[in-house]
Amino acid sequence: MKMNKLIIAIIMVTALAPGTGCRKYLNVNTDPDTVQEPSASSVFPAMLAAMSYGLQRDGRYISKYVGNFHSYSTGISDAAFDTHGYIFSSSNMGDMWWMTYYSLGNNLNYIIEKGLQKEQYDYVGAAYALQAWAFQSLTDQHGEIIFKEAWQEDTYYFHYDSQETVYKGVDTICRLALQYLDKAAAMTATTLKTGDYSYQGDIKKWKKFVYGILARNYNHLSNKNGIYNADEVIRFCDSSFTSVNDDFVTPFDATKNENSNFWGTYRNNMGSWRQSNFIIQLLDGTIFAGNTAAENRDPRISHMLCTSSDTTNGNGGYYGINPGQSEQYVSLNPPASYLVNGQPPTSGTALTNWQNARKKTVTPWGDSTYVNPSSGVFNDATGKYLFRNKAVMPVMTYAELQFIKAEAALRKGDPGMAHDAYLKGINAHYDFINRSYSALRGAVNIYNTNPISAADRNRYLTGASVKQDPGSLTMTDIMYQKYIALWGWGFLETWVDLRRFHYTNDPDPAAPVYKDYVLPATFSQGFPAYRVRPNYQSEYVWNLDELTKLGGTKSDYHTLECWFSKP
Repeated sequence: MKMNKLIIAIIMVTALAPGTGCRKYLNVNTDPDTVQEPSASSVFPAMLAAMSYGLQRDGRYISKYVGNFHSYSTGISDAAFDTHGYIFSSSNMGDMWWMTYYSLGNNLNYIIEKGLQKEQYDYVGAAYALQAWAFQSLTDQHGEIIFKEAWQEDTYYFHYDSQETVYKGVDTICRLALQYLDKAAAMTATTLKTGDYSYQGDIKKWKKFVYGILARNYNHLSNKNGIYNADEVIRFCDSSFTSVNDDFVTPFDATKNENSNFWGTYRNNMGSWRQSNFIIQLLDGTIFAGNTAAENRDPRISHMLCTSSDTTNGNGGYYGINPGQSEQYVSLNPPASYLVNGQPPTSGTALTNWQNARKKTVTPWGDSTYVNPSSGVFNDATGKYLFRNKAVMPVMTYAELQFIKAEAALRKGDPGMAHDAYLKGINAHYDFINRSYSALRGAVNIYNTNPISAADRNRYLTGASVKQDPGSLTMTDIMYQKYIALWGWGFLETWVDLRRFHYTNDPDPAAPVYKDYVLPATFSQGFPAYRVRPNYQSEYVWNLDELTKLGGTKSDYHTLECWFSKP
């Protein structure tokens, strides 16, 4: 048994080593008359798809750490994450690990190698950009990771590197990406457009994306006195996206399971997820304006969130869940449309439908939608916001970068710049919702029926929920608006923010930045989560000795703070 495991491990390691990979391993029976080297353009689309897949699969669980969603019942396995727990011996939250080392992994190295040989510097630069993004995302999720030895040949045990080393390494990879993208820009013809479904080969946008990665990298170090540099963060933001047309999003064809949005109705992966009370209160006027009067409700709420059949609660019928709490039924008379001969049904489908109609909370797939309306069916009409089969998956947005700039400017002591970026960030998220996405492989729009009107946007921007002058702007205002803009997709960046501010403790436990944020009443391991355990199916099986050195076998490992958030 041990020998069999060793042989499998050697095959896996060999398959991930540069210069070998699955390609060479499978070339044992190569036909010399058949070309065995795929073009970069044929490999690149799979890289874009892998990004979304990793983000979305792990994002389902991180969404509970950050309070975007919570489980509808404390009795299901996913509920462990609501209380900042972790399911030890499972592949849950191991997909970003798989994405970085395998799905992207040597495929990116292959694109770089062949791109250099053929002087396809646009592909080289884009591949380095994706590699930098992957390592940045992975270290922000896991802390210490394998970096220097990621694809080292003839290696059985892979050593972990400190997060500080990875952060510096991401900076270096970004510089390489910019170097080759500049080289490509100087050429008369480029080839990236053929396989690039996100930017259609636009090198300027790829450069902006790289600067966005650098902005994240530098901004995450806000607690590091002597290292954090607000001016550099601002410079990177200014060199990055200038409108929502620069947003990095990946489209889905939605013609089969593998190319359909992981959160859409077809794939049915969000059935137990329910919107949180925190996001509702950010949008219904409770937190910003102090009440839920109609004029204080953010018009984005009807596009992002879903309302219950019960609309009598004073905020338009939006109900949510706090972490560790099950959903409840509304105490109303049964909806007339679900009655049988004027009486509540007593059995069968009619009873189930009636009970569902009385629930306070709904799925992310639509108003008054308590179960998946079209599981296993490719229907562009079902779903809502980003939870549709053909909705795009954002990776980085202009709105996010403006909020990063606003934070850096406020830290620098420039409230005027901070307020300008803050307003641009809010407007950018409105534009994100209103944007037409059909040019991206026929992607569906994410707004609800009609775009947000100029009148509704102006009402909100001039109302009590938005600070009207630089002098009154606070870090809480910036981070709460950033939370809204990242809700439903930017789980990892939101988690970085919450950890940088130590959830509800910083800068002053009596007046924290995330003062309204709801943590579970009881934590699974006594403390909030600060990292994700490395992939169980690889590290705990093949690389356990190295992981043990980090303390990775301890039950509370995922509560240990990462380097980036420490002073």
